[in-house]
Amino acid sequence: MSNPATVIAAGGVVWREHRGTRQVLLVHRPRYDDWSLPKGKLAPHEHVLLAARREIEEETGQQVVLGPPLGVQRYTVRKNGGTADKLVHYWSAAALEDVEFQPNSEVDEVAWLPVDKARTKLSYPRDVDILDCLDRVVPVVATLVLLRHAEAVKRKEWESKDTVRPLSTTGTGQAERLTGILAALGANRLISSDAERCVATITPYAASIDRHIHLWPEISERGYDADPGALGGLAEKAWKPGKVTVVCSHRPVLPALARELGLRVGKFSPGAFLVAHRLTDGRLIYERFGAP
Repeated sequence: MSNPATVIAAGGVVWREHRGTRQVLLVHRPRYDDWSLPKGKLAPHEHVLLAARREIEEETGQQVVLGPPLGVQRYTVRKNGGTADKLVHYWSAAALEDVEFQPNSEVDEVAWLPVDKARTKLSYPRDVDILDCLDRVVPVVATLVLLRHAEAVKRKEWESKDTVRPLSTTGTGQAERLTGILAALGANRLISSDAERCVATITPYAASIDRHIHLWPEISERGYDADPGALGGLAEKAWKPGKVTVVCSHRPVLPALARELGLRVGKFSPGAFLVAHRLTDGRLIYERFGAP
């Protein structure tokens, strides 16, 4: 008997530069007596980026920042007396500091190894395939998170100026949930339209890291309508080497803004965002996510 419900999991390849050599972190699971990459199932309603960071930190104790995606594994597992498909999403995960490992209920040992040695120690060829993607996506020069503001109070229900139209109750929840996601990405530079609904979308995260929000009136609806050409030159300001920059704007502005930033143009529902990583060879790696 098979179970059609797909099991969704997330994890990463944790890496660091150690004495001029790139090392990756493997975990040993006593239940299976195997060496693998840290990963685990999503909790109910958990965002996949949050799950990846949480599972890595729970299994290894390492604080990490997620970088470019490394791919998705697909295989079959036993579930409820039958079988089910399992999808595991992986990201590169840069270790922030060296933390002494404490054995836990799932992992009794970890090992920092050079990539070549890690390839031979991993128990599953599918994990080796994911590991082999790491060199193609690191290091990252700069990262941009292009974000549409969270759901706002409807225009027809708001009698004051549009620039001060606030988030709805749903939008406030989206903004709160974005906090953990932006933390997982290591966002450390915040840019917003000067409209209240944009500022309010990233204010919870700004407060959590005690960081100032830079206001760019030219990426507001009012500013763009007044002078569409004002977007010119913003790419140089937005792509900051060594930074993970969040840019929060509006649906009517996002297509032109994305083109100016050199990003793919697409539809953004309220609270949706695009993550783009610029690599040393000039390539861009994209991911799109719906609102949390």
